Amino acid sequence: MKKIPEGNFKMIATTFKGLEKVLVKEVLELGGQKPRTLIRAVEFYGDLGFLYKANLKLRTALRVLRPIAHLRNIKSVASLYNKMYEIPWEKYFDARQSVAFHVSGMLDSIPHTKFVSQKTKDALVDRFRDQSGKRPDVKKDALIHINLHLFHDQISVSLDSSGAPLFKRGYREETGMAPINEVLAAGIIRLAGWNGDTHFIDPMTGSGTFPIEAALMASNIPPGIFKEDFSFMHWKDFDEQLYQLIRESVLKKVKEPFELIKIIGYDKDPAMIEIARQNATRASVDELITFETKDFFKTSKIPGPVTLVFNPPYDKRLSLQQKEKFYKRLAQHLEENYRWTDVWIISPEKIQKFFRRKPIAQYALYNGKIPVWLTGLRIE
Repeated sequence: MKKIPEGNFKMIATTFKGLEKVLVKEVLELGGQKPRTLIRAVEFYGDLGFLYKANLKLRTALRVLRPIAHLRNIKSVASLYNKMYEIPWEKYFDARQSVAFHVSGMLDSIPHTKFVSQKTKDALVDRFRDQSGKRPDVKKDALIHINLHLFHDQISVSLDSSGAPLFKRGYREETGMAPINEVLAAGIIRLAGWNGDTHFIDPMTGSGTFPIEAALMASNIPPGIFKEDFSFMHWKDFDEQLYQLIRESVLKKVKEPFELIKIIGYDKDPAMIEIARQNATRASVDELITFETKDFFKTSKIPGPVTLVFNPPYDKRLSLQQKEKFYKRLAQHLEENYRWTDVWIISPEKIQKFFRRKPIAQYALYNGKIPVWLTGLRIE
C-alpha cells in the first residue's frame, strides 16, 4: 500500500449526487493522493498547499473539508457535550473569530440537528472561555465554518476550508428564472466529454452559465480565482506566502483556447443575452464567447464538429401531452438541422424514445432538489 507522505492529511470535497466520479478524476488530475468515492463526496489526501489548490481549481466541488475529529458512541446529550469539549478547537482558530455550524445527517439518540449544533456551540464556547476567558461569536456570516456530519451514534467534525460554497464563483450577479448551479454545469460539461476540441453551443443559455464554465475550462482559468475570501485564510496555520505562490502558479497555467473553436450561447430573450454577456465579462471570458439573441428552433448547425449542451425549460405543471409535443419538436429540429452533432440534454424524464436512438450515455443527476437525466445523443 502506498504510504501517505508526511505532512499530508485527509480532506473531503463535497459535490452533487451523480458527480462523484467526475470529482475523483479532477482530484487525481490535480495530484490528490488516494482518492475514494463517498456519497456526494470524495475523500483524498494532500498537504496545506494542496488544500489551497483544491479550493482554487476544483470545478465540481462544493466545499473542501478538513476532518479534525471523529466522535463515536454519542448516546446522550452529556456524551455529545463532553466529546465536543475535548476537541482542541484552539489549535485551529482563536476566540476573537466568529463561528458558524453546518449540520447534516441525524443522530439516533438526539434527533434534532439544531440541538446538536447548540450543544456543540456550548462546548466550544465553554472550552475557549475556560482557557482564555474569551469566547467566539456564533453567526451565519462567520469567518470559521464547522461541518458536523451525523450518522447513528457518530459525528464527523470538520473545518470547512471554503467558507461560502465553491459554486459561488463570483461572476454571476444576475440569473434567469431557473439558473443552473455552476458546479453542476461544470460537471455536466465534463460528463459530456467536452475538452475544447469541438464547437460548444448552449442553445437555451439563460444567464450563460454553460458557455462561461466551458470558456473557463478551455482557458484553464481556475474557478476559485474570483473568490477573495476562503475560510482557511482565518485558520491559525494559514500560510499567506504559500497561498500566494499557489495562486500565482495556477494563474501561470491560464492559456488561450484553440482559436478555431467557437463557444456560443443562444437565447430568444434579449434581456437574458444581456445578463449572460455581463456575467461573462465578470468572469473575464467575454471575448471567448459569442452570445446571440436567437430562437433555437430557428438555428442550424455551424460548420465543423459541434457539441450541444443545454437545459431546456421544464415545468412540473406542464401536461404529459405538452412535454411530448416539445420533445418531438426538439427531436425533429435536431434531426433536420444538427446532423453529425453530439447533443446533451437535461430533462426530468428519459427522452430517448423521442429520438428513436440509443443514448451515447445517460446519467442520473439532481438540479437543485429536482431529479433529472443527462442524456447524450449522437445525431447522424
